[in-house]
Amino acid sequence: MQKLAKNLFATALTLSILCFPTAAFAKAKIQIAILLDSSNSMDGLIDQTRTQLWQIVNFLTKVTKDGEVPELEVAVYHYGNDSLPSSEGFVRLLTGFTPELDLVSEKLFSIKTNGGQEYAGWVIRSAMQELNWSKNQEDFRVIFIAGNEPFDQGPIVWTQSVNLAVKGDTIINTIYCGSAESQERQLWASGATVAKGSHFNINQNQVIVVIKSPYDDEISSWNTKLNQTYIPYGREGRIGQQRQEVEDSNAGRNLLMRGVSKASEYYDNASWDLLDALENGRVTLESLSDDALPEIMRVMTLTEKRAYVAAKKAERESIKKTIRDLSQKRTEYVEQQRQSSTNRGENTLDSVIIQSLRQQLAAKGFKLN
Repeated sequence: MQKLAKNLFATALTLSILCFPTAAFAKAKIQIAILLDSSNSMDGLIDQTRTQLWQIVNFLTKVTKDGEVPELEVAVYHYGNDSLPSSEGFVRLLTGFTPELDLVSEKLFSIKTNGGQEYAGWVIRSAMQELNWSKNQEDFRVIFIAGNEPFDQGPIVWTQSVNLAVKGDTIINTIYCGSAESQERQLWASGATVAKGSHFNINQNQVIVVIKSPYDDEISSWNTKLNQTYIPYGREGRIGQQRQEVEDSNAGRNLLMRGVSKASEYYDNASWDLLDALENGRVTLESLSDDALPEIMRVMTLTEKRAYVAAKKAERESIKKTIRDLSQKRTEYVEQQRQSSTNRGENTLDSVIIQSLRQQLAAKGFKLN
């Protein structure tokens, strides 16, 4: 009987792993909530976030846990804006946690600055209560809040909001966009200390210098070719494809960094791209009606559809590898140029975010390759 019980237990354990593989072997997750002051004086901050999103993503592509690239989800709030309802604390959720970086970029470009009351305590509380934070203690959860008004402004006591983060094992990093000598900065630093985070002071109006390299034109060209490997499907298909084109345009001089991000595992568009959706197990070719597919695939047999998808996937992987190789060469070239420059570093949004992520991810057991 004892032997039979052991065999039954082993069989049940095997079946549970086979039936629920994602639960047994779930990837680690990085969740980043960005809380941006969008009052009149913060145009520079918003611009830095828009353009430097891709540098931050590219840094994260070098991070692994247990030998795998973790999942990345980003959420965005803006606050301190008179266009937002006072009854909601002048706070607006632009997107909850999403792996789709084009959507994050789109929401950042939708922000219009306007004067207002800047309630840091309120927006932190909203982020902790409204977002779908992971419950897995092995995952990494962090808030970046940036602004330039008193941290204790508004009816919500900031310590209560920060303590919600502490209880949720969520780090808060504060970024003060005012004078380094300002008395107001002290509470911003205190907020980070209580939440086991880091505090930074940046010049939100710092002009960002983009160093050109001999590889830039090639990377841009391959980025265009990469877009042609996407297969829109379903109701979101055309919307997602148009968003991709718009965000390429919005990236402007930072299209190179965006192109590198698009060649990474973090660029996931499963809601509208058939290849990503199939890869994630979100859909199957058998389950999709012809009406949900692009016109070129509607006349294909199932075998032809599979061959078409396989060819597009192989093409995409080849282009991504080319972009990554060119990016490595560009990085080496740019680093050489920086070494010979008198202005080797800038205290900008991306630099302070990357600095804190480097330390905090390592403390959580993530590795930087």
